[in-house]
Amino acid sequence: MISLKDMLLSTLVFSSVVGGASAQASLSGLFGMSGFHSTASLYTQFIAENLHKASIPGAVVGIWQSGRPTYLQSFGMADPTKKSSMSTRMAMPIGNITTAFTVRALLDLAKAGEIQLNAPVSQYLSDVPEGSTITVADLAQMRSGLVDYLSDPAFLRENQAHPDTRLSPEQLLHYSFAHPLLFKPGSRFDYSNTNTILLGLIIEKVTGNPLFKVISEQVLQPYKLSNTTFPTNFADSYLQVQGYTSADHVQKMLPVAWNPSLYWASGAMTATATDLQRWAEINADLNEFAPILAHYGQPDKSAEKVSSMPYFWGSFENHGWVGDTSHLAGFESLAIYAPKLKDTIVILLNSDATENGIPVAAKLAQQLSRYISPEDVYQAAERP
Repeated sequence: MISLKDMLLSTLVFSSVVGGASAQASLSGLFGMSGFHSTASLYTQFIAENLHKASIPGAVVGIWQSGRPTYLQSFGMADPTKKSSMSTRMAMPIGNITTAFTVRALLDLAKAGEIQLNAPVSQYLSDVPEGSTITVADLAQMRSGLVDYLSDPAFLRENQAHPDTRLSPEQLLHYSFAHPLLFKPGSRFDYSNTNTILLGLIIEKVTGNPLFKVISEQVLQPYKLSNTTFPTNFADSYLQVQGYTSADHVQKMLPVAWNPSLYWASGAMTATATDLQRWAEINADLNEFAPILAHYGQPDKSAEKVSSMPYFWGSFENHGWVGDTSHLAGFESLAIYAPKLKDTIVILLNSDATENGIPVAAKLAQQLSRYISPEDVYQAAERP
């Protein structure tokens, strides 16, 4: 595998052959070109230039368009210190995309009558603030009012001082429960990883099995997602990819430890790009749960006040695209599916770089979707 720099140089050579246009200008005329190879080369040029601009070590990008050949390309280095190249077969942390897997396991149990979505959280777990008022559905729809533990100053200080410390779900909740609720449960939307941690504990309480086992047996195995994993030992030594983060006042990316115990039900999983492509389509289809979800109506439009993206049972709906993004501890991930077009975009980065506060993966998805589906353009935004 050639390096990102070499990829950039090679694609710039291609650019001069087709007229010397910049990546942005080349993409503007993308579908005026004939042949998939021209299209794929222009995708590669555009992506490589943007990764280089953001100093991102490596990436995997996949574009699946109905009726067209698959575009799946790796870029740059998985671990620059080991000089190991990125590969499309590598599993990478998918962060908050994990939430959709947890919610799917929850809906399976609700469909089987083992969990009641309209039941108060106190029916399953004790010592949750306002647990008698917050419902299971409130957790799954991000309407509980519970503070996101990831935003707690004490959590952030502890994580900075001891990034490798393994934390239990109960310890994560402690940081959230130290704060009063932000609003009356059920009254509005606010994305909080605390909600998904509680869903994981409810699933464990009801099934008597660890969450990783439930997700594996109820979601991963039935859908044949053999390269998607919920880690059980909370050690990152199995990862082949090193994550990088930007430090304050430092103009370079620094390596950061990946500690999945900090995210558990809301962000611990890893997956390959091809597994995420299959999952994005599966995740967008909730028809089998229609009978139990009918009471809850359409996607939560109150989320638009926060993020311009309605939220619905584990995923955002963004201008015709369904799925989620993540921006956690040295990694970015994005997996979105357009049901109307049957198109999918997956982006995995071993960096949490942003551009004007917007994650680079989201910016790439916006530009790529603009040329894949001009009428349904994914809108990049800061994740709520």
